[in-house]
Amino acid sequence: MVKIRRIQNESAGFIKDVSDIIATEGWKNPSLIPNLSKDKTLFVFSDYSQVVGKYKTYSFLLIGRSGADYFNGARKILRNDFNIGNRRMSYKGLGDKRKLRALPAFLSCAGSMDGILVTFAVDTQIKYMFAEQFLEVWTELSAFKKNILEDLLRVAHFGAQAVMTVFSDSQNIVWFTDCDAIVANEKYQHLFGKIAEATIRQFMPQEKINRIVFGLSEIDDGSLEIEDFIAIPDLVAGALCETLDELNLSNLRVTSKVVLKRPNVKKKTDIICEWIGKTVCPLRKFGVVFDKFGTQQWDFRPTFFTIQNPTISSCEVTCSAQKGASFVSDPIRFDIEDYL
Repeated sequence: MVKIRRIQNESAGFIKDVSDIIATEGWKNPSLIPNLSKDKTLFVFSDYSQVVGKYKTYSFLLIGRSGADYFNGARKILRNDFNIGNRRMSYKGLGDKRKLRALPAFLSCAGSMDGILVTFAVDTQIKYMFAEQFLEVWTELSAFKKNILEDLLRVAHFGAQAVMTVFSDSQNIVWFTDCDAIVANEKYQHLFGKIAEATIRQFMPQEKINRIVFGLSEIDDGSLEIEDFIAIPDLVAGALCETLDELNLSNLRVTSKVVLKRPNVKKKTDIICEWIGKTVCPLRKFGVVFDKFGTQQWDFRPTFFTIQNPTISSCEVTCSAQKGASFVSDPIRFDIEDYL
C-alpha cells in the first residue's frame, strides 16, 4: 500500500488545500499514486508554458530509476525508427511533420514508465500566490524581479507537492528544470535550489530525505538524454494550456473531469490530450487548476482534474522502441547514486 502524504501544517494556507485534494483523490482511487519505493532515486523533470491566454501551466514528471532506464532505451530506438535524429521534441516544435508523426509513439513510450505526470494550471488573473508574502519576511528578495520570483516560488511549491505525492523514505531527489527565466543566471539558480530544497524538506519534516540535487536542461551533452525527458512535461504543459484556454473561450468551466475533445484544439494538442486520457497506462496523469472567482487577492480555488478519454485502451505498442527497450534498457548517466 502506497503511503499517501499530505501537508499537516494548518498555516500552509491554500497549498495545504491542494495537498488535501490530491490525498483525497489518492484515497478514493488507490491506483492514482504509483509505488516507486524500490528506486533509490526519484527523478523530477519540469517545464512550464509561456503563452498568453487564460491559464499558465506548470508540469512535472516524476519517475524512478527503472522507468528512466527504460525510456532512455526506448527513445533512442524511436529516434532511429522515425528518422528524427537530434531534432528536439517540444510542443512549439511540432510544426515539423516528422516530429508530429513520431509524437504518438513518443508519448506511448513515455506512458509505459511507472510514475506521475502532474500539471498545475493557474488563472492569469491570479497575479501573486507567493511573492508578496515572501517579500514581507525576506526583504533581500526585492533584488529579484517580482514576476519571475512569483514563477520561481510557484515551481518550487508545486514541484515539492508533486515530490511529496510519490516520495519514499531515504530516496535521493534529482530535479531537472527547463531553462526558464527562473534559472536565467547563477543568482536565480542558487535561489531556486535553496527555496525548492527547503520547501521539499518543510513539506516532509518527518521523512528521511537523502541528497537533493538540481540540474538544468541545458547541461544536455547533445545526446538529448535529458532533453527527451524534459520534452514530456513540455508537451503536456503546452497542450493543457491550449485545452483549458479553449474551454474558457467556450464558456465551459473546468471541473473535476475535463471531457476530451469538447474544445476545438490543434491536431498536436488533440494527440497529446488523447494520450493524457489513457488511464490504464503505468504513467498516471492528473492536474490541479486554480480559478479566480472574485476581486480579492485570495479569491481563487483549486480543483483536481483529469481528462476523460472515451476510448479506454492500454498504451499501444506503436513502434519497435517499446519492444526493444523492454529487453535492452539503456542506463541513464545522471543518477546521483552512480557518483557516490
